[in-house]
Amino acid sequence: MNRALLLALVACHGKPERKDFGPRFFSAPGVRVQCSKGVDRDHEWKHEALAASLETARDNGVVLHTYGHAPKLDLDEYLPDFDWAAQNGVPLVTFAELAAGRTGAGWAFSVDDHDVDQWYAWRDKLRAHHAKLTFFVDHDDQLSSRERQELRELAADGHDIEAHSRTHVNAVDYVAAHGIDAYLRDEVRPNKDALAAAGYSVVAFAYPYGAHTAAIDEAVLRDFTLVRTTGAQWCLK
Repeated sequence: MNRALLLALVACHGKPERKDFGPRFFSAPGVRVQCSKGVDRDHEWKHEALAASLETARDNGVVLHTYGHAPKLDLDEYLPDFDWAAQNGVPLVTFAELAAGRTGAGWAFSVDDHDVDQWYAWRDKLRAHHAKLTFFVDHDDQLSSRERQELRELAADGHDIEAHSRTHVNAVDYVAAHGIDAYLRDEVRPNKDALAAAGYSVVAFAYPYGAHTAAIDEAVLRDFTLVRTTGAQWCLK
């Protein structure tokens, strides 16, 4: 249901009960571990829940967190929401802005992995809708020269480039097998260092699969201002 039809139904029948994504997917300044709601094509929620969540962000002055993956993300589904949010005091914000202490209502829309060609194909639409996203990048060592240039151009447009590990392993499983120091040595720091060497001010880390523990957070947050996880299973709140 699109927003115009929803508003028409509200006018005819009164305001429906607002059901947003729930408090774990919103953050205020000072929260260093952020939970994020999945918005790929196979999402289990009705679109009205996103509309309600944006209204909650606006009304409470907090940031809504969502994430997706380019092969499974229908960007066109969200372009009207980007416009509505911008016009109603819920601008798209990046993790770099949040790490710098940005306050107030906002929408942190992040995209994971290394599908740089697809991200770049969205460039004109993102520009047209004045949308700034955070791209969490893994497999940085396997990007082609073309993809590296595309990533630089996306960053020049105002998008945020952040870390998502070197080979996209499950942190909980890796730590269980090899220890936290090995996870930092093999997965976290090489990814961060490579992105930093490419010129990005890396301040945030997104866990592959959202997998983490409080002990892993404590270790990773020595190198980052913010970390991001996913979904109810992994939200430590």
